[in-house]
Amino acid sequence: MTIIGEEYVFWNETYYAETFDFRGRVNLRRYDECSFIKCTIFIDEGTEELAFTGCTFQNCNVDRIEQDEWRRIISKGNLFDRPLDEKRQEFDDQLAAALRNRDKR
Repeated sequence: MTIIGEEYVFWNETYYAETFDFRGRVNLRRYDECSFIKCTIFIDEGTEELAFTGCTFQNCNVDRIEQDEWRRIISKGNLFDRPLDEKRQEFDDQLAAALRNRDKR
C-alpha cells in the first residue's frame, strides 16, 4: 500500500532571506501569491510536485522557474524582480550614456 503525503499550501506568505532546498525529492508544496525577498531557492532535475502561482521573487537567486508537467512543477503568473544592485548598475549606465550624448551636442 502506497501512502500519499499531504500537500502543503502556503497562501499570501512573505519569506525574507530564507533558503528553500527542493532538490532531489518530492515536495508536495504549493505557494500561491507569496513573496520571496532575498531568498535562495534550489531546484534541480530531481525536484517534483512543486507549484508557484502568482508569487513575487525580489532579490532572489532565480530569474525564472521552468514549468515541467512530467515532474509536476507548476509556475504561473510569477513576477521575478531583478536584484537592486543590477537595477542600480543599469540606471548608472543609462545616466552615463545620456550625459555622454548630451555632451556630444
